[in-house]
Amino acid sequence: MGKQKKTVYSFIGTIVVLYIGVCVYFYAIQNKILFHPSVLDQDHQYSYSFDFEERTFEVEEGIRIHAIHAKAPDSTKGLIFFCHGNARSNETNPAVFEIFLNQGYDVLYPDYRGFGKSSGELEDEGDLIGDFLTIYSRMKREYNEKDIVVVGYSLGSGVAAQVAAANDPKALMIWTPYYSMVDMKDSSYPFLPTFLLKYRLRTDLALPKVEEPITIFYARNDEILPIERSLNLTKLLKEDDEYFILENQGHNHVYTNQELVSRLPEILERN
Repeated sequence: MGKQKKTVYSFIGTIVVLYIGVCVYFYAIQNKILFHPSVLDQDHQYSYSFDFEERTFEVEEGIRIHAIHAKAPDSTKGLIFFCHGNARSNETNPAVFEIFLNQGYDVLYPDYRGFGKSSGELEDEGDLIGDFLTIYSRMKREYNEKDIVVVGYSLGSGVAAQVAAANDPKALMIWTPYYSMVDMKDSSYPFLPTFLLKYRLRTDLALPKVEEPITIFYARNDEILPIERSLNLTKLLKEDDEYFILENQGHNHVYTNQELVSRLPEILERN
């Protein structure tokens, strides 16, 4: 073998080793990239002014998911099953609860593993989705399923879509969604193979399986999940489904957007 060929093979070998190293590194740190939890002490006291109770759901032996179960002041119309984003915990802005409580709906706001007071650690999508499917199943014992609206925000939009697809709720509503985490990976890290993803969150595959009404709220100025990519979800909606683009709205604090708040009564009543 000539010296030139050895140099070429050596160069290719170095590139392959570096690429494998990058893949291994990404696989190892993707939870840190994706999730940014706030951890709360087990004796932490919440200061919400509305009526609520703390709930704990044992989803596996030794794994307990903590949730805030807020109660509407009058007779309830049903339950909002809320799937939150990738950060913080269920100690959040009270407005997230109040916009639904004001419409006569109770709200269940579970945390993910490792968030807030929830125990355990997320290992893959099976944990993330499986926990919420288990909790949803238990809430069906307390509420008529046709009175349960599944709502997902940001990362939680993909969780909500899969929960709705596997069940028969009253409706599905998602805020500032993404097409899928595969699509997000292709946008930011196109050189990485899809099989590395622990969380593919295929919202695009889940929505066509949802027979109930779907409403999507996009944020025009979404700086985290670009609307140019997520708008492709609109192509998957049924004829009677709806979507709205919130003008001058970024990714955060969508629940304070006046257009969204003003449309909620009609959406919840129609569905």
